[in-house]
Amino acid sequence: MDATPAVNGTNSRHSNAPGRKAPLLETVRAVLPYLWPRGSAQGDRETRLRVLGALGLLLAGRGLTVLVPFLYAAVVGRLTHSAAAVPVALIVGYGLLQCVSHGMDTLREWVFTPVSLRIARNLTRHAVRHVHDLSLRFHLDRQTGGLTRAVERGSDAIGQISRIVLFNVLPSVLDTVLTIAVVWRLFGWRYVVVIVVALAIYCAVTLRVTQARIGLRRARNDANTAAQHRLVDSLLNYETVKYFGAEAFEDARVDAAQARLETASRKLQQSSAALSTAQNVIIASAAAVIMLMAAHGIADGRFGVGRFVLVNTYLIALYEALTSLGWVYAALRSARVDLEQMVALLDETPEIADAEGARILPAHLDEAGPAAIRFERVSFGYDAKRPILTDVSFAAEPGASIALVGETGAGKSTIGRLLFRSYDPVSGSILIDDQNIRGLSQASLRAAIGVVPQDTVLFNDTIGFNIAYGRPDADVADIEHAARLARVHDFIATLPDGYDTVVGERGLKLSGGEKQRIAIARVILKDPRILLLDEATSALDTRTERAILGALRDLSRARTTITIAHRLSSVRHCDEILVLDRGRVVERGTHGALLAAGGRYASMWLAQDMEEAERGEHGDAQRVDYP
Repeated sequence: MDATPAVNGTNSRHSNAPGRKAPLLETVRAVLPYLWPRGSAQGDRETRLRVLGALGLLLAGRGLTVLVPFLYAAVVGRLTHSAAAVPVALIVGYGLLQCVSHGMDTLREWVFTPVSLRIARNLTRHAVRHVHDLSLRFHLDRQTGGLTRAVERGSDAIGQISRIVLFNVLPSVLDTVLTIAVVWRLFGWRYVVVIVVALAIYCAVTLRVTQARIGLRRARNDANTAAQHRLVDSLLNYETVKYFGAEAFEDARVDAAQARLETASRKLQQSSAALSTAQNVIIASAAAVIMLMAAHGIADGRFGVGRFVLVNTYLIALYEALTSLGWVYAALRSARVDLEQMVALLDETPEIADAEGARILPAHLDEAGPAAIRFERVSFGYDAKRPILTDVSFAAEPGASIALVGETGAGKSTIGRLLFRSYDPVSGSILIDDQNIRGLSQASLRAAIGVVPQDTVLFNDTIGFNIAYGRPDADVADIEHAARLARVHDFIATLPDGYDTVVGERGLKLSGGEKQRIAIARVILKDPRILLLDEATSALDTRTERAILGALRDLSRARTTITIAHRLSSVRHCDEILVLDRGRVVERGTHGALLAAGGRYASMWLAQDMEEAERGEHGDAQRVDYP
């Protein structure tokens, strides 16, 4: 591959990069469609019904909870006046009311749990789809581990938020309001003043401390993301670590990242403990004051023991509600921080988007035959200050083969990326079948192009799965037929598990030639009209190259083919060869014509010919029947 993209290009929206602070309203607006879907699908209707049912159970449960202290106080009052008479009916009623009240809470959780799980699932699916739709420039500027953590934390956070709101916020608010109303009605405004003052102090302390904890939470998330990336990067590069004996170095790097995470997590936990202690002191102080006031009321004969028990019971309920609200507020703020990266990720706008009314390009050979390709004065740069291609023009007739050669960094692979529409040209046009690809749907354009890259990366799944990725609905016979055409079936047949053999992470259990032939089989199954070979054999030895080129010859037959190559011997039979230098086409023609011209191509050919002769490969290279 050539010309590493400058990822800080002007087209990338870094202002909305994951990790920025997302305003609360923006966060709510982003998650609301998942909390209350407006679609008419069965799942959306079920979600709305479950939410309404859970709210109904919440109101019923809180109403019953308010009655429980009254029955308890009545039992105590009866026993105080007459210990010999046991109020059986009141005690049984108290027990039943407690059971029904808790049963409402359990039923509410049973009704709502599928909603929170579905919300997390839908958000994850949307986020993954959105990330796949984002431009190549975005992905080159991101750490995969960081993206996965953003999606995981966001999905967990939205499920947590929905549960907290229904199971903690609303019940705590209702309990607090009902408690204040009952205390005012039974004991007077002075008691309410104490409760309200305590509540105000409680909220002020909670808001202040929690706001300070937001920075600690962000620091912890950043440290977690960095540690995750460091770990994934180290494990994915296992072989490189071994090559350089860098196990101790990697251990130190991973441990340093984990140490930063440990420090950030400890600070966050310590702040949580400090907040909890302050909240408990405020609530306990208010409860002590009210209990003293109630005790004086009993001593003065204004209240009975039952009323004292009643106010104590409501204070316990208020204590639990306030404690829950304090924890809930901190949890919601923490969940919001966890959700910020997800919201910012969903706010990213794809650099490449379909035009309104985008046309569909026929994808397969049996639909429209090989395609015609034309580049018209195309210029492009990953960074405005660093042009990669300048005024590039060429045409490939249907079924023709075009080769792009040149030194590393000349812009060869960039042409492939532009054809695949990973980027749009700065100027000029790219046409397929006389249609500008900007006016074609990306899905149909990419379905019409089959890419065999230099570095084939396979999924950590079976060989059969990886071949079928070219057409997921393919049956076993189609998969085996594609493997035979790619000349890899005989190798697969020698494996104990055959097509069910798992290839390992990135296909590392297979050799380069085996992976490349599986990639060819995958493209054969896709059956595209255009074939893009991006340095498909440059990393292979001559013997393996011979087998691969034979499969490529069969694959490219009747297809319009663009071959990006460093090894010139692999393109000498192409219909036209374009020589690029610093982003410009400096020579073009057939292999023979370019050699006869004695220009840059002839010099490159001579240099490679001498290198192969020195390695003892010259004879083998000349005997290969190249496409």
